[in-house]
Amino acid sequence: MDKSFKIATKSLLAVEGKDECNFFKALLKHLNIKHVQLVDIGGKDRFKAEFGYLYGREGFSSIKQIGFVRDAEEKPAQSAFQSICGILKKKGLPTPDKPNQVAETQGLKIGVYIMPDNKGAGMLENLCLQTIKDKPINDCIQNYIQCLKQYQTKKEKQKYNEAKSRVQTYLASRVPIKNSLGLGALKGYWNFEHQCFQNIKQFLKQLFI
Repeated sequence: MDKSFKIATKSLLAVEGKDECNFFKALLKHLNIKHVQLVDIGGKDRFKAEFGYLYGREGFSSIKQIGFVRDAEEKPAQSAFQSICGILKKKGLPTPDKPNQVAETQGLKIGVYIMPDNKGAGMLENLCLQTIKDKPINDCIQNYIQCLKQYQTKKEKQKYNEAKSRVQTYLASRVPIKNSLGLGALKGYWNFEHQCFQNIKQFLKQLFI
């Protein structure tokens, strides 16, 4: 997190990084939610350290709504959810019973959302890719990925992130090209009317409206 960060509103949404900030900037605009300040935590492993810094910022006591969004990554969503809840409990803050839920105590609302679906492993990229799974472009992407895998070294295969690769391949097909998921969102390359975004939109509305 940028150490010059200042709390400027009563509503915060803490996300993993700059890419996620851009994505949620676009999604909040789509929902016509204008008063939420995005917080770039600086990585999924930085929530614990950076929330302590955020908690100590001037103006934190005036906060009315806080949302946390992070990826499940390789483990089920419950692992990431428990990690966030552990941070909240140490500060004596409201803690939801499960992901995609908002807890409220004494006028403070806190919600936790674990990408992509609050259940299994994965990330924001997996959620966005659902918007193109039934489109012709997805067949082109699939053919490219299958071809690519044939020529990867063993070391490359071990570190390969297929979801991120699929997102980059899709963005490379757009005009103009955008080199990140978040910038693609700002450009309108992810269809926010798609059914796959229903849960995250409901979560944001419940928390901030």
